[in-house]
Amino acid sequence: MADKDNNTKCRIPSVGEYLHFWDDGKTSPSRHYICKIERIISIEESKEIYLPYMDEGEFSLYGIWQYEKDNCDWLYAKDTDVIIEASCPKYDENNLYFVRTKEGGFFSMDIQSSWQAGRLDVDGEIYESVKNDGYHDKEAYEKETYD
Repeated sequence: MADKDNNTKCRIPSVGEYLHFWDDGKTSPSRHYICKIERIISIEESKEIYLPYMDEGEFSLYGIWQYEKDNCDWLYAKDTDVIIEASCPKYDENNLYFVRTKEGGFFSMDIQSSWQAGRLDVDGEIYESVKNDGYHDKEAYEKETYD
């Protein structure tokens, strides 16, 4: 599924909001999870937040974003207005961190492990599209819960 066109950014979600999450951006029921938005982080704040990055030690969230966008320049935008922190307990015990994509949506970065990347469905458009596409069991998507 595509994000918005190159000139349109999806909205920034609100803290406490529950949103659909698609593991690796794939839209099958087995890749569908529910996230809770925990925090909206400014770029300046991200420079002061340190996280363990893979097995490489602790780095600032800002530094991790810089590295990830340089190494996945086909996916991540050159700039992001915020970094979104979300919990998704059925998917990962660590929180996920989302930055802007080239298309204006949000995609999480691999930080503590190599399986944390996925698309945040801010407006629910992907969810509605795949739930009603006729190819999948609609009820399989509707059963997913946060915890």
